[in-house]
Amino acid sequence: MSDALVHAELLAACSALGYTDGAVYHREADCLETTKDLVRYLRRDDESHEVRRALGDTRVLQTDLLPLVRDYSNDTEQFDVTIRLLVNLTNPVLLLFREELPEEKVTRQQYLRLVTQQQRYKEAFVDERLWSVLVGRLGELLQLDWEHRQEEDRLLVERILILIRNVLSVPASPEDEKRTDDDSSVHDQVLWALHLAGLEDLLLYVASSQSEQDLCMHVLEIISLMLREQDPAQLAQAGLHRSDKEKEKDEKELLEVRRREALQRQQQRNKYYGARHSRFGGTYYVQNMKSISDRDLISHQPLTDIKSLNFDRSKKPKKHPKHRKPMKDADITRRSTLAIRLMLQEFCIEFLNGAYNSIMYIVKDNLSRARAQEHDESYYLWAMRFFMAFNRHHQFKVELISETLSVETFHYIQTQLENYFETMATDKKKIPLWSRRMHKALRAYQELLMTLAAMDKSEVSGVRESSRVLKSRVFYVIEYREMILLLLQNYNPIKMSLSFLKDVVETAHIFLKLLEGFCGKNRHLVVQKKAKKPKQKKGLTGSRQVEEMTEDKLQDLWDEMAGEVSAWVQGEAGDLPDTVPFDPLSEQSEEEQKEIAMRRINKLLRNKELAEAVSLMRSAREVWPEGDVFGAANLDHSDEFLALREVFMANLNPPQQSVDKYNEEEEEEEEEYEEEEEEERMMQISEQEFSFKDFVRRFANSKVIESYSKLLETYETNSSQTNHCILKLFHRIAWDCKLPAMFFQASLFVTFQRAMDDSQNSTNNTVREIAKFAKYIIRQFFKVLETNPKVYMELLFWKTNKEAMEIECGYGDVEEGALKKAWREEEEEELRRLYEEMNTLPVEERGGKDIADLVLENLINQSRSRRAIIKKMKELGLIQAVRELKGKPTQLRVPRQWSEDEEAELRILFEEHKDAMDIVGRIMDNKMSQRPKNRVVEKILELGLVADKKELRKKRPKKVKPKVDTRGLGEKFLEANQGSDDDDDSGNDNSGEGSEHSDSESDDEHLSQTQRQATKKSSGPASNTPVATPALISEALKEVVEAGMGEVLEWLGGVISDVASDREEDGDFEPVPILALTEACTNAMEDPKFHKLLHLVGLQPPRNHQEMYWRVPSRLTVPALRKRASYLTQGASGDPIEFEKPNEPLEPVEDEPAVEKSMKKKSSKKAKEDKIESKTSKKKIKLRSPSDTEVLSSEDKENHYSKEEKVSLPPTHTNSRIDDSDDDMEVLPSSSSIPSSLSQKRILNNEDDSNSDSENTPKTQRKESKKKKRRLVIAEDSDEDSQTQPPKSQNLILHLETEPTERMVDDQPNTSPKPPSGRKLLDSDDDDGDVPLVVGRQRVRAVVESDDDE
Repeated sequence: MSDALVHAELLAACSALGYTDGAVYHREADCLETTKDLVRYLRRDDESHEVRRALGDTRVLQTDLLPLVRDYSNDTEQFDVTIRLLVNLTNPVLLLFREELPEEKVTRQQYLRLVTQQQRYKEAFVDERLWSVLVGRLGELLQLDWEHRQEEDRLLVERILILIRNVLSVPASPEDEKRTDDDSSVHDQVLWALHLAGLEDLLLYVASSQSEQDLCMHVLEIISLMLREQDPAQLAQAGLHRSDKEKEKDEKELLEVRRREALQRQQQRNKYYGARHSRFGGTYYVQNMKSISDRDLISHQPLTDIKSLNFDRSKKPKKHPKHRKPMKDADITRRSTLAIRLMLQEFCIEFLNGAYNSIMYIVKDNLSRARAQEHDESYYLWAMRFFMAFNRHHQFKVELISETLSVETFHYIQTQLENYFETMATDKKKIPLWSRRMHKALRAYQELLMTLAAMDKSEVSGVRESSRVLKSRVFYVIEYREMILLLLQNYNPIKMSLSFLKDVVETAHIFLKLLEGFCGKNRHLVVQKKAKKPKQKKGLTGSRQVEEMTEDKLQDLWDEMAGEVSAWVQGEAGDLPDTVPFDPLSEQSEEEQKEIAMRRINKLLRNKELAEAVSLMRSAREVWPEGDVFGAANLDHSDEFLALREVFMANLNPPQQSVDKYNEEEEEEEEEYEEEEEEERMMQISEQEFSFKDFVRRFANSKVIESYSKLLETYETNSSQTNHCILKLFHRIAWDCKLPAMFFQASLFVTFQRAMDDSQNSTNNTVREIAKFAKYIIRQFFKVLETNPKVYMELLFWKTNKEAMEIECGYGDVEEGALKKAWREEEEEELRRLYEEMNTLPVEERGGKDIADLVLENLINQSRSRRAIIKKMKELGLIQAVRELKGKPTQLRVPRQWSEDEEAELRILFEEHKDAMDIVGRIMDNKMSQRPKNRVVEKILELGLVADKKELRKKRPKKVKPKVDTRGLGEKFLEANQGSDDDDDSGNDNSGEGSEHSDSESDDEHLSQTQRQATKKSSGPASNTPVATPALISEALKEVVEAGMGEVLEWLGGVISDVASDREEDGDFEPVPILALTEACTNAMEDPKFHKLLHLVGLQPPRNHQEMYWRVPSRLTVPALRKRASYLTQGASGDPIEFEKPNEPLEPVEDEPAVEKSMKKKSSKKAKEDKIESKTSKKKIKLRSPSDTEVLSSEDKENHYSKEEKVSLPPTHTNSRIDDSDDDMEVLPSSSSIPSSLSQKRILNNEDDSNSDSENTPKTQRKESKKKKRRLVIAEDSDEDSQTQPPKSQNLILHLETEPTERMVDDQPNTSPKPPSGRKLLDSDDDDGDVPLVVGRQRVRAVVESDDDE
């Protein structure tokens, strides 16, 4: 459809709406349908906005739509449709163009045309009757309760509020209006019409009402638009009469204008002074000014203009492209008429008193929960800055702004600033928009600091204390301290306006002033410090472990776990988990999956995940029966045991493949997707003492000085506060830090010259201070010139801290090693050449080295480090990341999005392994397409398989007995058994009891010494305190209460009670610092009497200079904490504390280890136990302590005791098997083959049951079985002869002999074997003869003995 036809139809529709006779508007019969047609036309508008521009040209809004709303508000349908059309027509133009200013000429003209039309719309809204109708209708709808309010009513309320927002958001046009201060602009006229209609009351009601929380964002946006042109300081100080400051300011401005006019007239008169025309002024030589030759400069100007000689007059100014022009200020601040200011002042006071805290809480909650529209946080930041500034200038009351005065607010603003700055680098088309939002966040941060400064001057001590606490928390965190410095260093005039720089400078001044005052009161301020910790490759530890696993160590490890392996093979340890070795949908071939399955079995066995290994072995045997790769199909238990041992001993995961394939892929994906998180993890946070001078020295940066100097160039138009902030930082750097050479710069000297020649030098204090500072810098410049003639060249460059020191002290004297680290051009060229050569070298020929290692070997200068080479490669653009140096072939990545098949597979695996100890680990082991662990966890939560992430954590077995420190017991066990077998055999049976008695005494003595040393180490600095008893605590409480610290006791009791509740709920026993927030608590924490009470209660003082707070230690249990809290609460109330046993020490903070208790019982009742042992002939077993890297199950931990301790195994009842034989199988200790705890339980099961009467343990009822019992006993032969009879049941006994180191099998039958010195049981269903087993370096002999059970 052509444009002419569209215009004709629009004109016809507008004419069919109605007409006016000057007083009343008369609508046509089809006015409602015509209005709906206009809505449809706007809905079908294109990107050129032809319909919208045509409706603006017809002035339909001024002539028809507004009169319809005003005169026909009773017609509900007509009113609703007209409001919809008005909202659409007044929609902000910038939103129509997607928040981007058009750059094309035609599109820019369309944009400007729409802005002009909306400015005309705004003039039409200066109608009191119109706003009275709209506000009245809005009030009627708000009076309805929520249960009676329909959906149409809710939509109409939002549309009226949006219409008010649209009208107020129309930008002002100062050039067209030509309004001065104290004059009424169009925006002021609209505000006055809204005031007469009573809109402020409705806004205050919605902002403070709990039932209208959904409209709070609309209200806050309207309020921000109402006050956007106002200065909070001027608005707060407005009165019926002009203040003295306003009068003084107006007089100064008037005098300044008159002075400039007089100066211009004087210059004009001097220009034409003389009798003749300037053309006949003559020609002159200018002395002491050379031309391009050796002669003096010739001037063809009149003598009067010789002082204004300028060589730049004929030069053309440098043109900057549009995208390189400096950012212009968009904010307009003006002073409205007195009536408008008084009206807005009254509104702000009522808003602060009744609605600020509530609406700011609701808005912040909506922003944090993402229930607001995009970028609505800018209104929140504006409101925070404006109303906090208004409150500061008008009867400062902290309680009115308490909602936004917190550390969380500092964190929120700091996060928004970082987000805006990062977005400016990515969304380059909307840089002006993001820059304005960043400016709002900065102003909010500045107002927070100024509020803290005002709180320091308050007469109320509680307000000053709150300010001190807030400053201590803000100055403690490194991100808060360095935010202003980062903004100054990253200032870019192309992306940020000059007013932004002014606010940054003033904010830095306030921050430094507050920090200096805080450090003055607290001389030893401890703050956070970030430092990079050395990066460790994850695969390094694994490779070392593989290298250290020699054949001897593998054999020892297999001997330890052989009993448990046999239990899983025979099915005694429980049901095996389900495993899937083959995936038909995988892209890997069948041979590759077979190899992966074999490697997984090897890894599971070495990691002691025996159940999964046995299950995977059997599953793989069923999938791949051909070739007997995983064993024959009808494999018995003994052959399966041998097959598992063969897989275990094989080196299937060599050192170069020690890092698991899946973990390697996971690391690569994490490097690709989470590089920023990896950088954060590489930073470690510690504490250090803060130095204010060192912090100020960091502002001695070339970019910071350049930004400040740029702002000082406009000192004539800057405020006196801005100029003061600039000079103050210059003084800190030049005088306090002794770095005047930082200001040796030509452009800064030009500014100094202008200030010294300024006529206001004698009247204006700011200009006088600039000239004074300029004289000091110039004096220092000429002083340095005497020793350094190169300082003239230094004027052309901005200097760093180090370069400024070198200018004064001499080049190279500051850091002698700096020149050695610098790269010459020849070295850079050599590095490029070597990189190109090594990059083209095939990976196979690199010998396992990356490009950086090869370059380092071939570099001429061998003093360079690998890190320096990589850094220089990045600077030269040769690489972007370190992983490019590996030269690995590109691998197909798993797509980041999950497919439906992967989600289904994940659901199946979760259902299979949801009862496992490590759910995510089992899922990742069986999942075909491997992904990082955190991605799997996030997907499980997204699918709703679990409700909380804590359910996916690795479960820990319940601790039956406390953990005993057994580090180093293995070495001493071997030292105690270094004697020969003859020495062991030489002892007779009669001396056994005595030897056991002496051994137990030595064990008791050694254990007590070890535990005393551990207690000393764990006690820390509080080990010298007396033993805490209720009586001592009661005396200390009386002293503290008499000193007037009863309130502090209640606070401390509450803190300890909260810590107990948190530990009981979360199970987190980390030390908790105790922070004193009030002045009374702070003073008490420094009192010696209170320190004594803290020691008796069990709290931990600061241990070193990095800690500054007392802490609740991790060793205090929940009951102990609650008891101490009750003592403190009773003592604070003054009531007498009743104790059952006042002199009995408090319960220990940790449960006494069970081993220590058993040893104490043994030492106290030694004779009685000796008698019991002699009666029952109970055998003692020496257990070897586990190594540091050994992982024990919950059952194994029960059977590990201290070094060289002979203990009687407790009776163990297994559900999987009950032996009904009455034979006693004696197990002798050995250093080469030690049975595992599970096998010992099975061996001594009958023995424990037989001795249950002496040990006071319940008996187990045994059923008789007619079935034959077959056992495979793996034991070790010794030279000792024993008369023990073989068991009656049919046993398959394998004897392990440690004599030869070669692997051999004794196939000779042995019908009457000697009793073994150590046995491992493995059930067998085979009735054949000897079964050969090869176990490490030992010789195996198998004997079958059969007896029927009776």
